[in-house]
Amino acid sequence: MAKYHRWFQRLALPFVQLAFHIHFKLHIVGRENIPEGGCVVCPNHKHNSDPPLAACGISNRHSIRIMAKKELFEIRGLSWLITWLGAFPVDRSRADLTAIKTALQAVKDGNKLLIFPQGTRGASENEAKDGAAMLALKTKAPIVPMYITEKKEKHGRVNVIIGKPFLPDPKSKDYAALSQEIMRRIYELKPEEER
Repeated sequence: MAKYHRWFQRLALPFVQLAFHIHFKLHIVGRENIPEGGCVVCPNHKHNSDPPLAACGISNRHSIRIMAKKELFEIRGLSWLITWLGAFPVDRSRADLTAIKTALQAVKDGNKLLIFPQGTRGASENEAKDGAAMLALKTKAPIVPMYITEKKEKHGRVNVIIGKPFLPDPKSKDYAALSQEIMRRIYELKPEEER
């Protein structure tokens, strides 16, 4: 069975970033906002290219784990590749305890956990699942909002903007309110020209 390989992720990400620089005018802002140690990185999600774009935003200087829908792991050939790159499956149809435990351990081990609060590409700015909020509260880890350009055109500018990390109230159990706060902070990063 395939496993995550940090060395493979470190080698592969510069090539992925180069490909995006060729295909898009990739512009990454705010890498200095990524804290040391474990954190929960929360980008918006509108396109299949968002997970690798978000990983490029974080850069290969950090160990990245990515929560991804289990359907991707059913595609032959893709499963081992994304696993080597740091992805692990989550079954979105139920409370997936294995995925939750993997995510919690990843943050505790000092990784950057990449999770899309919207849960799916079709969601609006105001829609968010509770997963990212729940994981951040359980690990007491900083949340890092990230905005990725939603309308992507070949050779058009694509922004990956990383916001300042914030710590939610550790006593709070209101996942829905924190989820909405995460989405608000993500879309505050949206540049004026994209509004």
